Amino acid sequence: MAAHGQPLLLSAGHSPRNLNAELDSTTVDLVNTVANLAKDAGEMLKGVPYVKGVAGIILQIIAIRDEINTAKERSHELINKVLRKSSVILEGLLSVARLPNKGMLTRIEGRLKDYRSILVEVFRVLQGNASKDIFQRVVNRKSRLGDLKKYNRLVDDYNSDLLTDLGLQTVISVQPQPSVSSATALPFVFKPVLPPAPQLMIGRDEQRSEVIAALLDKSPARIAILGAGGMGKTTLALSVLHEQTVADRYPSRYFVSCEGTPSILGLIGEIANALRLPLANRDARLLENVLSSFPEKSILCLDNLETVWDNKAVQLELEELLSYLQLPHLGLIITMRGTQRPSQVSWSKPLLAPLQSLTEAQSQHIFEKSCSQPFDDFVGQLLSAVDGIPLAISLICAMLDEGNESSKSLWGRWIEAPSRVLENGRKDRLSNLDTSIRLSVESPRMQAEPRTIDILAMLSILPDGFSDNEKAKEHLETCLPAEYDLLEAILTMRRVSLVHIDETLESHRIRILNPVRAFCKKRLVVPEELKDSITSFYVEMMKQFKDYTAPAGHAIIPDELGNVYAVLMHAWKTGMGGPTIAYASIEFSRWSRYLGNPAEDVICSAIEGVTSSPELLGECHGELGKVQMDQGKLDNAKVSFERAAQLHQQAHDVLGEANDITKIGEVYLRRDRLDDAEATFERAAQLHGEAHDVLGEANDIKNLGRVYLRRDRLDDAEASFERAARLHQQAAVQLHRQAHDVFGEGNDVKNLGKVYLRRDRLDDAEASFERAAQLHRQAHDVLGEVNDIKNLGKVYLRRDRLDDAEASFERAARLHHQAHNVLGEANSNTNLGQVYLQRGRLDDAEVLFQRAVELHQQSSSVFGEANDVHFLGEVYLQRGALDQAEQLLDRAVGLHRQSHSLYGEAEDVHYLGEVHLRRDKLKDAYALFKRAIELHRRAHSVRDEAIVAEKLRKVQLLLGNPDKVEDMVLPGAELCKQDEPSAPGST
Repeated sequence: MAAHGQPLLLSAGHSPRNLNAELDSTTVDLVNTVANLAKDAGEMLKGVPYVKGVAGIILQIIAIRDEINTAKERSHELINKVLRKSSVILEGLLSVARLPNKGMLTRIEGRLKDYRSILVEVFRVLQGNASKDIFQRVVNRKSRLGDLKKYNRLVDDYNSDLLTDLGLQTVISVQPQPSVSSATALPFVFKPVLPPAPQLMIGRDEQRSEVIAALLDKSPARIAILGAGGMGKTTLALSVLHEQTVADRYPSRYFVSCEGTPSILGLIGEIANALRLPLANRDARLLENVLSSFPEKSILCLDNLETVWDNKAVQLELEELLSYLQLPHLGLIITMRGTQRPSQVSWSKPLLAPLQSLTEAQSQHIFEKSCSQPFDDFVGQLLSAVDGIPLAISLICAMLDEGNESSKSLWGRWIEAPSRVLENGRKDRLSNLDTSIRLSVESPRMQAEPRTIDILAMLSILPDGFSDNEKAKEHLETCLPAEYDLLEAILTMRRVSLVHIDETLESHRIRILNPVRAFCKKRLVVPEELKDSITSFYVEMMKQFKDYTAPAGHAIIPDELGNVYAVLMHAWKTGMGGPTIAYASIEFSRWSRYLGNPAEDVICSAIEGVTSSPELLGECHGELGKVQMDQGKLDNAKVSFERAAQLHQQAHDVLGEANDITKIGEVYLRRDRLDDAEATFERAAQLHGEAHDVLGEANDIKNLGRVYLRRDRLDDAEASFERAARLHQQAAVQLHRQAHDVFGEGNDVKNLGKVYLRRDRLDDAEASFERAAQLHRQAHDVLGEVNDIKNLGKVYLRRDRLDDAEASFERAARLHHQAHNVLGEANSNTNLGQVYLQRGRLDDAEVLFQRAVELHQQSSSVFGEANDVHFLGEVYLQRGALDQAEQLLDRAVGLHRQSHSLYGEAEDVHYLGEVHLRRDKLKDAYALFKRAIELHRRAHSVRDEAIVAEKLRKVQLLLGNPDKVEDMVLPGAELCKQDEPSAPGST
């Protein structure tokens, strides 16, 4: 049986895997369990009226299950639902039977009679579906389908009264739902840091003052706003956050909704979204990056935290996260249903008491402010019955404003509704809220169009609501069966306040209030045809917007990713998955990676669900590898790519295998395993050639050029980049994808410019970077153009055009920061620091190099970090702090060796020679300069080799060995006269 609180959405019978005649093991266990319970109850309680009758009918329903031959799927769904419901009721009856005092049984005779009547009607419908009379089956098929739907709902609704009388607290779930692990990370959509202030808040002045006083009196304050659902916890929190005195004390205030975020990693991701954490920082150090990103004097509000807290599997992890959030400069507010506070937080004293019901006067005040209808005795009785729950009062106001019924008729319906909670004095306000929501769901307007209730159930699947865009609604309408009117249903639901339009985002959303959504997931069943419709809608969306670089997709997909996630995971969990769902899962994963929040669970579910197609399974493993690579799990990524390559090879898919091998080469390059990377890219290029994929081959050649550049094989690098550029131009003609290939050609020209810069061909380098900027601008690649601007700055720096260089680097750093490109920002800071270093602004240079070290470490760039450490060594060398300079340059040598940069190591050794020269250790300086010359020669750095050779000549003179001076002057030594700055590597 499902755990308490799991939603009722799909039955096992809806799964294509369960449409065969045989019972799965879970169903067999259920049937056997209920049969035994029915027999035991019939024997132990044979003197109690209706118990034996209920037990007997249950046994008949079990017996007829295998005889069903009409509407088999829906009939089995109803039978399974009856069995699960009955198992709880029978267990409760047997528990009571074992008590010394069985007086409770006399109070439930009426309830048992009602339940027996429902079971009798269910058995009658099932008998008709088991009939062997073909004529009767065909003639009555439509009416029997209607009966099945009717009794499905009756069985669902028959939950609270009998179970409450038996003292049971349970939710019947048709299919067990696995607990959500802490690895789950929902794709994100940026939302406003702080939603608007509430328009109306009544009856919470005392609590509001307490929270404000705590925030202003003690820094940092940590406050838990507790209470039942619909009590106004979120309203109170937002009202406080918008208070001017609070805003003055805490300029930075962040609001994070935990709705639809049942995992710790998902919650951390939502906090990262609120902080606008750069996309490249969402790696294995995500929590550390989040904690370090809160500004001084800030507040974080975690709303609806019970969404995570109620997942028992992650409670300890949540406690740990909250303990980490106890930062000295961060105020913390949480809102949670219930009365239990997480224990690992030092909550501000005195503790804020859980929010209670509004008084009658306060309830009346809300009604008079919100409703156009006059207050009368029936309204007073209604407000008293809902026990002062603000949300319930709002729903009652909306129903009366609709004008379909009077306060008297509404009160009459309330009396007829299941309201035992109110009658027996219990203070379970969530049950009161459910009753008020039930009034809206069962209102005359909703009942007039029963299919509106089905659409409400369907929309409750979507955690991020649905777009209010007319085209989106019309598109979904076309996916629904003809008898459903989506637009009319939305209008009806808005009129009874079951949905509302959220205008806080630029793209308005149709949302269901959280308590209403919870009610729908618990009480309503989504018809099979609507499950198929909403799944088809989002699958088609992912198919239509496969290109995540196109503006059209960015206008739609980010707001819908949460819904796509929910629909796809729902499909895999309920056995609806197949090749179509698998391809949609791949596209979803690609979008999630592009938006900086890669998650494994959807693509892992696809891998588990795809069994028949090696090619498709290979695509799934390849996508999983890309997710793992983005997460910094390079070992796991390599395993996934290798598995993908095996599957593609098994399927004789040469192109797929080639793409997998390319990714393996990128893993090697990230690991600085240059030999393996080179061999792998060569193999990938060969396979792409066999597959006649010009674009793939061009990328492999470009990657080989990157390896050659890292190895200072400048001739090979130049030849590779030139060849890659030609192939990209060829691909543009063959594939008619001009924009994409212009982008690739731009990268090739940029890489050629880097080669020219290393060769001191500054005119060629400048022309290449200007051409690359033109191509990237043509391809609408902003980041590509920014990198070209940064590279032009390097040319200006080499030409002593320091003003131009500084302007280029400052612009590049600013744009990289805005684009959340951590590596680009790091490189730009390094370059700007070089300008300051050359201008003698040592303090400014040191700040930039230190910041660049942090950013390069975040982006796992050992090469970039090595250059930053080298330049910090130069800063200390210019200050005369020789010990610190030597330590930094020694560290830079190790890092440059780790990243296989001969040129960088050569410059480190060169400047270590400078340190020893300043100390008058001429022999040590001589040896280091000689070693630097050897390294520069191997790196083909003629200019820098000449500069070091000139210094070696001077040392030789100081050592008194003029005879050897001529031997040390190299053919290119005249270049040193340009007095240009050198750099340890191309950043």
